Amino acid sequence: MPHSIKLQEGEIERLKGLIKENRLQKIPVKSEHELFRVGGIILYKSGKLVYDENPETGKIIDEILKTDHSYDYVLGTDEAGKGEWYGPLVVECVALKPREIVELRKMGVMDSKKLTKKRLLKLGGELRRLEFTRKPLILMPETYNRSYRKFQAEGKTLNDLMAWAHARAIKDLVAELEYENLKIIIDKFDVKKTEFRLSDLDKTGVKVIQKIRGESEIPVATASILAKYIFEKQVDELNRRFNMDLRKSRPEDVPGEILSMVSKLHFKNVRRVIE
Repeated sequence: MPHSIKLQEGEIERLKGLIKENRLQKIPVKSEHELFRVGGIILYKSGKLVYDENPETGKIIDEILKTDHSYDYVLGTDEAGKGEWYGPLVVECVALKPREIVELRKMGVMDSKKLTKKRLLKLGGELRRLEFTRKPLILMPETYNRSYRKFQAEGKTLNDLMAWAHARAIKDLVAELEYENLKIIIDKFDVKKTEFRLSDLDKTGVKVIQKIRGESEIPVATASILAKYIFEKQVDELNRRFNMDLRKSRPEDVPGEILSMVSKLHFKNVRRVIE
């Protein structure tokens, strides 16, 4: 079965160099979207590389994938459930060693928005079985609603809750690691609030980056896939528990006595039902 990865610009140039160096014979492309074909490798103009898994292509892939050994671990965080009126808020934090980043790229880890739901769930299940260090923070609806009310009473917003949740997962995970150099990448949403929540983190040997489109980084992409996987599984559990399909329901379809158990009460469509 073919595998695919997204190459960065420098990696594309490295691949071209390896093809020239090893005098590999290019074969005619079969689509206007292809840049070139060689052996069991197809490189698309988008940077997507599709390859057959065998010793020869495996050696080439290992040589072109960029690995940064400057850090013992690179942490990534992302969340799921923020935009859905139903289900939990899930924040996932993962810590990856350099070799694990390469292996996850080869597995097909990428920006979760580019994955079909079927592929995301399959990949999420595979990631859960691996042994890299991770820390999920799951706020089921009742806990989420209590937390939101607490932040609201203090004059704070949803971004304050989000910043707290990301920082909590990060600090809990960092406490489990032994390292000299550590990089933390957060999918950027509110720089000041996140910095405030991380102000008590010991920054010795630690670099924190808040990055727009953070899923271009494998640790963040991994965290995103896992967060969405956990969210979907928790929604499945709520559906079984209350014998309904929240994904196909509206807040007004939910019995009033269980609304706080399955929904985020501050959402406008939920508030209309309550009021």
